[in-house]
Amino acid sequence: MAEKAEALVTGETIEDPARFFWYFIYVLIMAISALPLFGFRVPQMISSYMTLLVIHEASGFFFFGHTFFSNIWAMRIRMTQSAEVGIWARSFLRKMALGITGPTSVISPLAGLMLVESWGGLQAAPWAWDAYLAFWIMAAVSIVPDVIRYGRNRNSGDPRHGILSGAIRGNIGTVLTFYIIWCMITRQALIAPMVLN
Repeated sequence: MAEKAEALVTGETIEDPARFFWYFIYVLIMAISALPLFGFRVPQMISSYMTLLVIHEASGFFFFGHTFFSNIWAMRIRMTQSAEVGIWARSFLRKMALGITGPTSVISPLAGLMLVESWGGLQAAPWAWDAYLAFWIMAAVSIVPDVIRYGRNRNSGDPRHGILSGAIRGNIGTVLTFYIIWCMITRQALIAPMVLN
C-alpha cells in the first residue's frame, strides 16, 4: 500500500503481475460473446415473448440510464472536486458498475438473443445483427474493461486515474448506444447486408 501511495506521488507506474490473467479473461469474454455473430443461437429459456421483451427493455433502460448519466456525473466530480470527494465518487461509480452495468450488460443481450429466435436468430434479422455487433464493440471498448478495472479497484486512491480514456471510451459507447436504438426502432441495418449476404 505504501509503495502504491509513493508511486502516485512520484508518477511512477507499478507493474501489474496479474495483467496477463485479466487480458486472458477479457479475450475469453469477447470471444464467447462474439459467437452469436457467427450463427450461434441462444435457446429461448423463457417461452413468453412479452416477458422477454419486458426484461430486455427494462435492463436496457437501466444500462443506458446508469452508463449515460452516472458517467457524466462521476467524471465531472472527479475532475472538479477535491481528492476526497473524487475518491468517494469513484467508489460509488464502482458500486454502480458492478451492480448495474455488469449484470445489465449480460441480461440485455441475452434477452435480446432469445427474442430474435422468433425471427430465426440474428442471421435472419439484419437489424438485430447490427445492434448486437454494436453492443459487442461497445463491450470490447468500454464495458468489459471498465467492469474488470472497477472490480479489481487497483487505483481507488487516485480519482483522476483513467478519466481521459474513460471519457473517450464512454463517448464511443454513447454513439454505439444510439445506433442500437436506431436499429431497434427502424428495423434497418447498415452493416449486416454487407456481411451476411
